[in-house]
Amino acid sequence: MRDKVKRGYEEGQYVKEYRKEIELREFEKELFEDMFDKIREEGSILDLGCGIGIPFDKYFVDKGYDVTGIDFVEKNVKRAKENVPEAEFLNADFSQLSFQKESFDAMVSFYAIFHIPREEHLNLLEKINRWLKDSGVILITMGTEDNERKESDFIGSKMVWSSFSIRKNKDLVRKSGFEILRSYEERKEEHHLWILAEKKD
Repeated sequence: MRDKVKRGYEEGQYVKEYRKEIELREFEKELFEDMFDKIREEGSILDLGCGIGIPFDKYFVDKGYDVTGIDFVEKNVKRAKENVPEAEFLNADFSQLSFQKESFDAMVSFYAIFHIPREEHLNLLEKINRWLKDSGVILITMGTEDNERKESDFIGSKMVWSSFSIRKNKDLVRKSGFEILRSYEERKEEHHLWILAEKKD
């Protein structure tokens, strides 16, 4: 699955299709403000599946946060470094990485977690919990349906997704040691679940 996703984003037109506009949507700004309220000023944010760094990482850097972005598509990381030189970007598979305990104030991941096998989602969330400082927060997007889906022509290439239902995803977040503060169902071009959650003591 990872090979198919990586090849899909390397060969496809992700930037042209999904990053034509770099302005944040209102619900995104609201969720980000709620996240900022929970972390210290100039804190550290880890972005898993950062893409080309805009608009999200640029927004965080402009707000004064220390940003580290991870993406396993080399061309995305190259663009991210050009777009947001103030941040640090690594070319790697975030699901296979390890960080020291309590390294970050917050972790975000947008439209990425459902590109790894859903059987691994709980383990990933548990690892993220360990990487966060006390009362650290996550803001993530997840799928909304219990399925594993394939498309032969997504942004000009093949793509695969793996997700659980909304209820199951929320259960996984709680089971991995988080308290859900807010959730939002994005229903524009696609149906996504946004979850803001805080690490429990």
